[in-house]
Amino acid sequence: MFPTPKPALTPNTYAYESEPMVKPTGFREYDARWLFQKEINLMGIQALGMGLGTLMHQMGVKPEIVTGHDFRGYSSSIKYAMVSGLMAAGVKVHDIGLAMSPMAYFAQFALDVPAVAMVTASHNDNGWTGVKMGVNRPLTFGPDEMTRLKEIVLSAAFDLRGGGAYHFVENFPEVYIKDLTDRPKLKHPIKAVVACGNGTAGAFAPRILEALGVEVVPLDTELDHSFPKYNPNPEDMEMLHAMRDAVLASGADVALGFDGDGDRCGVVDNEGEEIFADKMGVMLARDLAKIYPG
Repeated sequence: MFPTPKPALTPNTYAYESEPMVKPTGFREYDARWLFQKEINLMGIQALGMGLGTLMHQMGVKPEIVTGHDFRGYSSSIKYAMVSGLMAAGVKVHDIGLAMSPMAYFAQFALDVPAVAMVTASHNDNGWTGVKMGVNRPLTFGPDEMTRLKEIVLSAAFDLRGGGAYHFVENFPEVYIKDLTDRPKLKHPIKAVVACGNGTAGAFAPRILEALGVEVVPLDTELDHSFPKYNPNPEDMEMLHAMRDAVLASGADVALGFDGDGDRCGVVDNEGEEIFADKMGVMLARDLAKIYPG
């Protein structure tokens, strides 16, 4: 048996260290997001892992899952709490370590594993945590799966059959980087500011782009989970303005800004003007329509 999660507990108390806390509103339509220690504790994260493993069994999914974590001071602790819950529910965990969200999704195919649970608060400020999940690659959870998961976790309706396992996948980033870079390089040279806000993408994006033939002008690419300059969110004007200033100062052709888990990209052109996501979507759609007519 595992205790039923409480919606709120007081930190620095016996109850906080002895019972799971999970604020119900953290279950969103497509993922889960909480303020760590204020809305969910480590036992609550463990309950989330138990619930996800239970849901996998209910859905008839092969009990194997890829997991990784973003670069925050507490993300690895959260991941390992979730892993313990998954293993208690009889799931084999393939841990790729520090990763961007796209890397975790790629791992589902590269490792032939059906499910994923990526620990990340995405572009949220420090203090937040969350998990992006899916059990039917390449899809991630939608409202139906999130509702079922919420019901299992909050009622502690866990299937703790045991028999889980843990496998750390060594050097998986090299597999991901090779897949992205083992292809033709750019025909025309591009000078690009690469802004990462000291988040996870700083460990990967500059290296990948350089391997593709981009002249990289690094901007806040050093990993620092205190996010000393600004939160890594390329939709935030503070980050976009820093990218603009770097473009104008360096004479770069473009600036690319990545969020905390590397699945969101903001763009600034050579004149320092922001190109927002809707316009980027149109540009990409036009190119895809030419490549794949009809």
